[in-house]
Amino acid sequence: MRKKNALFMMMILLTTGISGCLGTDEEISCGEGTEKAGDECVASFNEVSFTLRGENMSYIGVGGTIDGLLNPDLLVSVGDKVTINLIMGEVNLHDLSVEYYDVATSQLMQLNSEDSVTFVADLEGTFAYFCSITGHRSAGMEGRLKVGSGVGWSGTSGVGEIGPAQSVDVENIALNPMDVPPLINRSTSAEVHIHMEAVEVTAELEPGTTFTYWTYNGTVPGPMYRARINDTITVHFSNLATNTMTHNVDFHAVTGQGGGAHATSTAPGTTTSFSFKAMHSGLFVYHCATPDIPTHISKGMYGMILIEPETPLPEVDKEIYIMQGDIYTKWRPGTAGHQEFDDNALFEERPTYVVFNGKFAAFTGNDTIKAEVGETMRIYFGVGGPNTISSFHLIGEIFDRVYNYAGTESPPLESIQTVLVAPGGAVIVDVTFDVPANYILVDHALTRTFHKGAVGIIEVTGPANETIYDESV
Repeated sequence: MRKKNALFMMMILLTTGISGCLGTDEEISCGEGTEKAGDECVASFNEVSFTLRGENMSYIGVGGTIDGLLNPDLLVSVGDKVTINLIMGEVNLHDLSVEYYDVATSQLMQLNSEDSVTFVADLEGTFAYFCSITGHRSAGMEGRLKVGSGVGWSGTSGVGEIGPAQSVDVENIALNPMDVPPLINRSTSAEVHIHMEAVEVTAELEPGTTFTYWTYNGTVPGPMYRARINDTITVHFSNLATNTMTHNVDFHAVTGQGGGAHATSTAPGTTTSFSFKAMHSGLFVYHCATPDIPTHISKGMYGMILIEPETPLPEVDKEIYIMQGDIYTKWRPGTAGHQEFDDNALFEERPTYVVFNGKFAAFTGNDTIKAEVGETMRIYFGVGGPNTISSFHLIGEIFDRVYNYAGTESPPLESIQTVLVAPGGAVIVDVTFDVPANYILVDHALTRTFHKGAVGIIEVTGPANETIYDESV
């Protein structure tokens, strides 16, 4: 706890001589910045008040010299008694905290709801006021409180100690990569219904380390969906009443406003829906587009939908579904405890974790992906991001076919070693396993693989073929 000078409690001792002494009839003389209170001198206060409206990831000044200004500087003198009022200008979740002074409003959600903080500006310097809701500070909800000259405060001194790991809501945050919807065995268009639910959960990011995720249907990524070109797809989107945030979904497969984001802007405890026609085939990302969008995505709100073409892709023996994402935390991988989301790392695009399906080394150990020699496998791979590009590679194998950018209307590339996948993009790759081995899925920006978690293993068993690979020579 920081020590603060309680000027409003400070007593001014009277001296003898010219000023007189206690118990005499002489008039008490108080110094500058104090006033007479009975037989004592106490600090005098100049009371100042500011009103801010929280809206569109900003604080907007209301009244006086700050009226209409975004994240205005609040100028006060040392010793002022300061009140900052916060009014909600939208249905969202905001609060206001003041650096150093350890004061914060309650978290407000309803339009026109309000709260305030009051404190004495007893230290000269410049201090941040900001929204403490995850991602909102980095999205722009931050301003400056200048006390006196504004010089003298050097800011916070670090991130402190990591807290203990928290109890988990789900056993495994990583969606099973084999959880792929079945092939569509029809040649005509149809009506398809998708049911999605925003779920905020705590889960293990790596053994001994927990993290608070925001998800679709309780996993990272959200479910893979499957439809056919010219299908009419209706999306039913719910937000759990126990959640803290408004959520929505933007489908890259949609032709229409925000990919459905506006139609599905859903407060906790409510449900929305919209429909769209699948006019283009391919593998498309979906993600949350509620401000702060990068935060919602990084915390796990992404997935993919496959819109199959008129002429289906060649059949394969197995299909798997994997997405890469980057996570921004205050502590590096390997730190036991509960990882906190780091707004500054997000702003500077410095992910501490880069992972497949939301978890460090997700498909290793007991969760290794299984296949047999001679099998063909199709990998539906996407990048939720929000920021990192993937150099997707399978160590020990070569992709037979690559549907670049996940396009299904153009001929695939053949015999490809590594393929770039942009944030918000996808690829479809086919591979044939010729010999037994542990084939390693990686982002070939290899720091991400060996230090940040973007790694998985496909364990292939079956008869060896020494004409293809022989270690005995």
